[in-house]
Amino acid sequence: MQSKEIELNDEEKLILYSIGAMGNTPLRSKVKLQKILFLLSNVFPDFKDLLTFEKHLLGPFSTKIEDILDDLIKLDFVDVDGSQFRLSNKGLDYYRMLKPKEELRVVIEDFKSFLNDMTDDQILTFIYVFYPEYIAESAKWDDLKRGRIGVALTLLRRRKVNFLKAMEIAGMAQTDFEKLLIKKNIKWKEYDY
Repeated sequence: MQSKEIELNDEEKLILYSIGAMGNTPLRSKVKLQKILFLLSNVFPDFKDLLTFEKHLLGPFSTKIEDILDDLIKLDFVDVDGSQFRLSNKGLDYYRMLKPKEELRVVIEDFKSFLNDMTDDQILTFIYVFYPEYIAESAKWDDLKRGRIGVALTLLRRRKVNFLKAMEIAGMAQTDFEKLLIKKNIKWKEYDY
């Protein structure tokens, strides 16, 4: 069956967009896919009905995403290499036919770029800090919060987050966080955005 003959639904297309973004750079884990789509559903309220997320051991989770990903793998739209996912040739052909709105394309690219080179623990720390309603079922938050200052410093150094977001991730008061940055010789003012 040719990929042109298959009609994918909106949820399937969102997953293809997410995996194929950034020139089909491999998406490095299922956690990253889940969190890209979770963040996307917070930017585009229309997607909240498409992809519902529940509290889970690793933050916001959608069983639907897992099922769709499995289906896309079976349809040979997605290749799996260890814990990495990328579009197959068939998936790329279909992806190239899709014409997402520019705003959607840009936001997906931004989220994939933001999350894809972070560790899963860094992503979960970020998600739990900014979406604390998903902590309740967490299997990792107690461990993650002990390392949240290190995560904040790493993300600030890498310019993944600005000073205020890093301060919030660290869970510190502004003056204390500024003193820590000075002590660690981390410049932030010229990079704050």
